[in-house]
Amino acid sequence: MQEILALYMRLSDEDDNMPKGAESNSISHQRQLMMEYVSGHPDLQEYRIVEFADDGFSGADFGRPNFQKMMDMVKAGNIGVIITKDYSRLGRDYLEVGNYMECIFPLMQVRYISINDGYDSKESFGSTGGMGVVLKNIVNAMYCRDASRKVRSAKKVLAQQGKYIAAFAPFGYRKSAADKHVLEPDPDAAPVVRLIFQMAAEGKKYTEISDYLNQNHYDSILEYYEKNNIRRNNMRDIGERMWSSTTVMEILFNEVYIGKVINNKTADNLDTGHRIVKRDSEDWIVVENCHEPLVSEELYQRAVKAVGRRPYQKRKSNGAWKKGLIVCAKCGKAMARYSNGNYYRCAIHKFKTRREEVENSVVECVKAMALATLRNLELKKSQSACKDTLLDEVSLLEKSLEKYNRQKFSIYDEYTQGKMAREVMAERNAGISQKIEETKRLLAEKMEEIAQQDMCPQEDMETLTVLSQLDEFDADKIRLVVDKVMVHSGTEIEIVWNADDFIVQM
Repeated sequence: MQEILALYMRLSDEDDNMPKGAESNSISHQRQLMMEYVSGHPDLQEYRIVEFADDGFSGADFGRPNFQKMMDMVKAGNIGVIITKDYSRLGRDYLEVGNYMECIFPLMQVRYISINDGYDSKESFGSTGGMGVVLKNIVNAMYCRDASRKVRSAKKVLAQQGKYIAAFAPFGYRKSAADKHVLEPDPDAAPVVRLIFQMAAEGKKYTEISDYLNQNHYDSILEYYEKNNIRRNNMRDIGERMWSSTTVMEILFNEVYIGKVINNKTADNLDTGHRIVKRDSEDWIVVENCHEPLVSEELYQRAVKAVGRRPYQKRKSNGAWKKGLIVCAKCGKAMARYSNGNYYRCAIHKFKTRREEVENSVVECVKAMALATLRNLELKKSQSACKDTLLDEVSLLEKSLEKYNRQKFSIYDEYTQGKMAREVMAERNAGISQKIEETKRLLAEKMEEIAQQDMCPQEDMETLTVLSQLDEFDADKIRLVVDKVMVHSGTEIEIVWNADDFIVQM
């Protein structure tokens, strides 16, 4: 297989705040620069080029999805060369960048090129790259922290001015073409918001409002975003993308619809480790009369008072509440018993199915699964070696792996000290790498055998035995192995097994 040359590109929010006249860091510019570099170096023409780009990710965070994907390919031995525009595209944490440049890339025999910094590990193989590399990486790390503080400071000023700084406008609004920090009514979605408030003020409940919107074919929020090519990060809607009582409630209690802007509700920066942390309500920045309201203050208060948000009550720890087991396959909602308990019925799609037929089918499937699993377990145990013998073999393989890794580092150390030619180092390194891979394969096989013996403890065996003898529908017992039963029609059902349960692991 042809070895890969990886072009890695990264763009973060702080790059938007560069001084006027500074060189562009856009993904397209990075790609053009690197492609021109490759075309001018004949020794790079033999590689197959693959691009990896992380758009909107901080250089201080090395958990970037495409960076991790690239490193997985490096570990698999598929990538021979990595090129970036400069050190800061690789990352802005100087310790981590130095670790990749001086330890990880040389150990994995990956050639690293930073174009603007004039660095090519092929020309400085076995060295650190000099003090200049260290200083540049320290400057990049300092820049990242400084930029993070400046961005937070700028956002706070905008928030105090009543500017809307979230990524997407709330449903019913759109961002003004003249100023992206100002909201204006969306002519397509605003009437739907006004309708929701009007119905609530008239005494309609959440479910009545959502049912009305679904039955009259109003686009859900997700469908509205898709038709307008707006990207959503949180894809909560399932099935046919229906309006729900939760969505209606979120709209009714959002004060943005009476002209208020509420900012500073969460924090996500270097100080929090890039985790989203909720702030206390007294730390929120609330500014009134920032944009045209969709509903009046009087209508808003009438609607909120009419629907009456119930105070939050913590669920009891006795497990009295359980999520629905029998659900509609179209909308994902739990189906309720209907007509003296003889049917299951979906309240949204208004179709029903005989309860006895569904429950009998579920019982038969659970019994068959439990019985097959028990037989499979007994067969695997009879074929497996003694666990003590397997553990001894694992211990020997682990010691061999440690020995080979020490030999690999020893070879590299001799090479960097000039005691070994590069060709000899590469040949010996390849031989040891092959032994390491073979040892890892054998180790994985032995661990799998041990896992097969350990995956089902005695209590699970007892549970399987009980389920294999099930003669009637017992929801509590069935929940041990079934996440939900999706009803597609009166005769077709789909069982979703618990993802983390021992049944799935057989």
